[in-house]
Amino acid sequence: MLLVSVSRSEGNTIRYQTNEEDGPGTVIGNLAKDMSLTPSHASSSRTSFRMMKQFNDSHVRVRESDGQLAIGERIDRERICKHTPQCLIAFDVVSFSKEQFKLVHVEVEVKDINDNSPEFPRKESSLDISENTAVGTRIPLDFAVDEDVGPNYIQSYQISVNSHFSIDVLSRADGVKYAELVLMKELDRETQSSYALDLAATDGGDPSRTGTTRVHVKVKDYNDNSPVFERSGFSVDLDEDAPVGSLLLDLHAEDPDEGLNGEVVYGFGHRVPAEIRQLFRVDRKTGRLTLESPVDFESKSTYEFDVQASDLGPNPTPAVCKVVVQVRDVNDNAPEIAITPMTSIAAGIAYITEAAARESFVALVSTSDRDSGANGRVRCTLYGHDHFRLQQAYEDSFMIVSTNPLDRERIRSTT
Repeated sequence: MLLVSVSRSEGNTIRYQTNEEDGPGTVIGNLAKDMSLTPSHASSSRTSFRMMKQFNDSHVRVRESDGQLAIGERIDRERICKHTPQCLIAFDVVSFSKEQFKLVHVEVEVKDINDNSPEFPRKESSLDISENTAVGTRIPLDFAVDEDVGPNYIQSYQISVNSHFSIDVLSRADGVKYAELVLMKELDRETQSSYALDLAATDGGDPSRTGTTRVHVKVKDYNDNSPVFERSGFSVDLDEDAPVGSLLLDLHAEDPDEGLNGEVVYGFGHRVPAEIRQLFRVDRKTGRLTLESPVDFESKSTYEFDVQASDLGPNPTPAVCKVVVQVRDVNDNAPEIAITPMTSIAAGIAYITEAAARESFVALVSTSDRDSGANGRVRCTLYGHDHFRLQQAYEDSFMIVSTNPLDRERIRSTT
């Protein structure tokens, strides 16, 4: 039977750093040292440490005797945190000696290493460009993917030296860098009918990593006018619980030509990924953009893609309109609760002696909610007994503590 009383120093947070891919057993830090527990004090009071059960508790281990933190299993930062700028593994540890305990919140930041190279979806691709395309016209190119973050993510694009084209490097709303091909000099199909361009993406690691793709440009004869959208880009907000079929935009492009050369049809850009095509739909004849499948704010909150308008004449040059869809969070996730008893013989049962003093620590309540903002803030309330109460430890952690003397002969258990 373990009897502890609430320390008045709760609210401490100790932070450490470790690199992803460090091997199991790699030492991260020592809680006894960082909590200023001297060897003599630790020995005489037999201080021991215990990690309270959390939602992700397999990556870091805590040694009971001295609070040494070490990697439990190899950490793949890209798997557990994806593209978030800061990757934290957070958990709570209790150090206890005799009848005293201290609850400390531990945050381990996993630092990114440059273990991924930029990759293009294809080794080669082709573009058809009309010979009457205006100087300054921009053509979207395949963008590279890099699983690393920060300076180890893609920092620049380069294109091989040529006589007619350059690139402009831009950033999407979700931070992805991409390049657009820019026509710098008028084309003449009769002089040169094709170009082979090498596109490279380079990250900022040391040493840096590079991925490449080849772009084949074929110069086509033209049909005089191309469709023009009312605007070059649109941004639209979409509630994550919007029903399938909801209208997002009513896109429209004009082409002054007659007949088939002026008949406009709509569709996604050639490089729009399958994910976008599954979630949204563009009506070929009307240009209406509608929701094809449900969206989930917790999976992804921003989508950026191109919709193009093209006429039905020979060798058309499509017009491109950029669309950004911002998914708005709704309160569609219930909070999760994990309760870890301080002393437990049977699963789910906390034990406390009737001699326990007021404010004795019984269990740790950890909460989590996948929603964001106010929808993700959890309020926790304890019902059912006036001998115990909740005491907030951190933003999403609470302690169950005793409030009144206990009498086993009168009340042996409570729920």
